[in-house]
Formats: sequence, structure tokens, C-alpha cells
Amino acid sequence: MSTEKTRTRRAPAGLAARGKRYWTAVMGAFDLSDSELEVLLEVCRTLDSLDALDAAVAERGAMVPGSAGQPVVNPAITEARGQRALLHRLMAALALPDEDGAAIPTAHSQRGKVANAARWRASRGA
Repeated sequence: MSTEKTRTRRAPAGLAARGKRYWTAVMGAFDLSDSELEVLLEVCRTLDSLDALDAAVAERGAMVPGSAGQPVVNPAITEARGQRALLHRLMAALALPDEDGAAIPTAHSQRGKVANAARWRASRGA
């Protein structure tokens, strides 16, 4: 095993617990290209960000005082929603297979699947 390979198998500095666990799990199971390693790093950072946002909501609650003292939804909830959407896109871009060998479908592939099914039903007279 080369020094380069050994260096890339360790979790990068700055990742928190969840990001490190995911990095270690993926690197133990897959041999990734340089570009896939960059996407994996962003996946791990996003997982860590979600944990930090969840902790913020747990600490302050779902509702926080707004600028005029009125109750408003904790901004961490809104940001977590965006981070979850980003996580899905990153995971789809990484395209790691699950136990069944299937990768996470992208929104584009999902729309194509629905369109193909509709065309098939129409051609069958259903």
C-alpha cells in the first residue's frame, strides 16, 4: 500500500464524530477517485453540519424569539432542511451502491422513471 493511499484513508482534519465515522466506513469499503474523495469530504462535512444544527435546535427549541420578540421558527430548522437536500444531492453524485448494488437515485433519474412508466401505461391502453 502506498503512502498516498494510506494518507487518503484517514479522515481529514476538521471532521466531527459523524463525519469521521462515515469517512471511515466508506473508505473501508470503496476505492475512490480523487474527485469522489472531494465529494465524500463534502458529504462528511454536511453530516457534521446537520449534527450541529440538530444540537442548536435541541438547545434553543423549535421556536425562538424573532426581532420583535415574536415566536419564529428556529433558523437552524430551515438551514437543516437545506443541508438535507444538499446531502441527498451529494450522496447521489457520489453514487455509492447500497447492499443491493443500487445507488441513490437522482431527481433526474426519478423523473425519468415516472415518465417512462407513464409512457408504458399509455402505450398499453391503461
